Amino acid sequence: MVKLMSYEDNYFDICEALGYKTVIYGAGKCAKKAFPYLKNVAYICDKRANELKELNGVPIISLNELQKIKKKLLIVICIKSESVREEIKNNLVNTPIEALIFDYFHNVAFNLYKERRLVNCDGKKEIHYVHLICEDEGWILRKFAVRIKEELEKQGYKCSIGSMVDPLADINHHVIYASCEPIIPCNDTFMITHIDSYDKMEFLKHQLKYAKMGICMSRETMERLAAYGIPREKLCYINPAQDGVIKPKKYVLGITHKTHNDHRKNESVLITLCEDLDPNYFIFKIMGSGWDDVVKSVRNMGFQVDYYNDFDYEEYMKLIPSLDYYLFWGFDEGSMGYLDALAAGIETIVTPQGFHLDIKNGITYPCRILSDFKNVLLELQNKRKKIIESVETWTWKNYVDKHLEVWNYLLGNTKDMYKNQHLYEDGIFSVLK
Repeated sequence: MVKLMSYEDNYFDICEALGYKTVIYGAGKCAKKAFPYLKNVAYICDKRANELKELNGVPIISLNELQKIKKKLLIVICIKSESVREEIKNNLVNTPIEALIFDYFHNVAFNLYKERRLVNCDGKKEIHYVHLICEDEGWILRKFAVRIKEELEKQGYKCSIGSMVDPLADINHHVIYASCEPIIPCNDTFMITHIDSYDKMEFLKHQLKYAKMGICMSRETMERLAAYGIPREKLCYINPAQDGVIKPKKYVLGITHKTHNDHRKNESVLITLCEDLDPNYFIFKIMGSGWDDVVKSVRNMGFQVDYYNDFDYEEYMKLIPSLDYYLFWGFDEGSMGYLDALAAGIETIVTPQGFHLDIKNGITYPCRILSDFKNVLLELQNKRKKIIESVETWTWKNYVDKHLEVWNYLLGNTKDMYKNQHLYEDGIFSVLK
């Protein structure tokens, strides 16, 4: 005899009371998500049984095979389409089995049930095992999961990546909120991003009835969601990380003239300038004869120098547009390369003399003496250095450490909670505020 259970018939209570084996009907995405929560799962029934064979070690059987089972069963239909679920219910009613049929999407147990035993008796639970839920195989979300796993394992934590929760984990962290559909609490947290519709907002509100914390990527998003009614105590933010492998883009500085025996071009200025510059921020491209000794000295100081010791028109046509700044510190009327640099839209650091002055808006940085050139280049260096340093602490280690602080707080471990106070505002400090 088959009995269709109503919305109010709590699956978990009945499962515990009767001890029947459970059959999941459906082997798709919904079934995979529900699997960790359901009790005593003995079989999975799906029309693709011949193709799929098993799920998480549980055999997948056909409807015909299900009808041959003589035991009393609890069948949970885990298929998203309501019309398909109704069709399955009608088919099951006419089968010679003894079973109670539950609708995963229409049963109180899968929306309201709350597990009471969340932590150990002393109110605390140590983190040993973190499970990451990541269904995405693409490069961004998968990268988050892989980097978090790498950092956790470096610190001695057990960590795994899967497509559904692991009830044995101390923390189940969903790499993106969309994968979190908590039926019963499993110490769930999730990253929040791209909330751009009313439906997504309502979904977040539903999730955070059961999940412990939604972790935004920015303060702005956290405050905006709180303003829209998401419980502030269930929100925090942790700024994302960068890999730390991208090298700084260097300024490309160009010089396009030869030297002379009377040193009228002041070529040795380049060596003096480089004594105060960082080779991590500058590349020199020089075209013209006579620079060999200067180039050797500058290279020995650690700078990259692309040197052409003779004029090559084809290479010159490529060189000029590749520059960030054109350099000239001579006082002999002007540099013809200055004209070509301006034609290419290149900014200039040159002496204000000769025909340089006759071109309106041609000189970006006018420099008369050595200290002028030095100050301009140091200003550019410091400008880029500040940009690079702005994300210097946005590492994967810091990203994971901030998650650990939040997770420990959620599990009742508040020791050393304030040790990094004033060092940053996200992570645990966005929780406490």
